Amino acid sequence: MPALSNEQLPILAGALLRLRGFTLATVFNATSIRVANLSAWLKGKPQVISAGRVTALMYHLGVQGGQLRPDIVHTWADQGDWTHLRTVFTLLQEPMAPRTLFLDEHPGMSQTRFMQWGEVWVRLSLTPGATAQDDLVAMVRPDRMIVLRVALEGIPTQDPQETGSALLSLAEQGGQEIPSGELAHGFMQRLRAPGTQGIVSTSADAIGWTMLEATLRNAMRAGMSPAELALKIEMKVLG
Repeated sequence: MPALSNEQLPILAGALLRLRGFTLATVFNATSIRVANLSAWLKGKPQVISAGRVTALMYHLGVQGGQLRPDIVHTWADQGDWTHLRTVFTLLQEPMAPRTLFLDEHPGMSQTRFMQWGEVWVRLSLTPGATAQDDLVAMVRPDRMIVLRVALEGIPTQDPQETGSALLSLAEQGGQEIPSGELAHGFMQRLRAPGTQGIVSTSADAIGWTMLEATLRNAMRAGMSPAELALKIEMKVLG
């Protein structure tokens, strides 16, 4: 990928610091970069950190040669409108390595997702804000999406090979692949959620929700667009 500019490096570093949950003090302990100098550099003041220490800092944050390191599992957490995550994906768009997004459908405010980005593994712990749009797929632009039956929170992250082996094995054992262009990520989960306006869920609805989801997927695989489906349902309901 093209080298990041001197203006982009502090922006990327600041976003990764927050995604990794690092403080300036913990970075000092790992890199010996003085807190005052690091703070000034992150704010855009040039020439307060040597090029060698910038390289060491980026390596500590998981970036080497302008790319994410493949020898670790990148563990990122973001909340609200996912500003820091958006920054990283914007600055690290190249190379266009294949991206596979692993999902689960377990409820909860926080969502755990995994992404295989070429040879790199990333664990995402996300808490959307009250008004945030569910646009993770638009941000990641995955080539494949696979829904696993188990909660992803317990997947090991100490070693990227172990992480990859666990996820790929679960995918083979019963993962459901969502073809590109199908249902928007999180659509069925939001629709099923307790308290959805106008919907009263009962324990007997579980099979019905599964049937509805399968029918929608089959219709879209057959070539129907979301607009066509919506029109047919509306005509049926309104007569």
